[in-house]
Amino acid sequence: MMRALIALLLTATLALAAPALADCVTKASLANGVTFTREDGRAGLIRTEGKRFAIDYAVNSGTAWQDKRQSWLGIYDAEWVSVPTDTYQAEGGPGGTYSYRFASQPPMPAPGTTWDTTVTERGAQAVRFKLGPVAISQRDRTSYAVNYRFMAEAAVKISGCTYRAMPVEAVFKNQTTDLTRRWIYFPDLGFGLETQVVDRKGSASRNLGLTSLTPKG
Repeated sequence: MMRALIALLLTATLALAAPALADCVTKASLANGVTFTREDGRAGLIRTEGKRFAIDYAVNSGTAWQDKRQSWLGIYDAEWVSVPTDTYQAEGGPGGTYSYRFASQPPMPAPGTTWDTTVTERGAQAVRFKLGPVAISQRDRTSYAVNYRFMAEAAVKISGCTYRAMPVEAVFKNQTTDLTRRWIYFPDLGFGLETQVVDRKGSASRNLGLTSLTPKG
């Protein structure tokens, strides 16, 4: 009788716990997509796309603003479509399309390590209409000396779930640029998301800490 009662209680407990566990992100969640929000209030979506991640940092923004990327591990950008303005513009203005090439194979993040590399950026300014950006074919080429730092892991709680998290920082420098970018990388999930941009020679500094992270419904 007692064994039957214990079994019944365990079954009931697991049944109650299942919905909470289902709301936490796993690697399997990335096939359908993982939604997130950041401190700028914009909703985002990350999902697997071949060997990369497709990340939209401004899903359904309702304005001209766009921030879409193809990335390795979420921390090494390969392609980027950027329209950093809420106002539609007939021509000119900020933003465009960019591609990035690393001088060597990016490493897997490991706490306490660093990585120095050169990143070559090719960019094209965008002409914007209400239906979306159209890139001019002329492309500019820029190179940056980049230093990545992979910091100590810690446990973080987001949307009621606890994850292992590793801060990652990269400093991009050349004669006209001194830019620091930061991500939070989740080792158990295999991806990272950008959380801060500090432009020491411009005015693009933004704090973008994560405020939610959930599987796409």
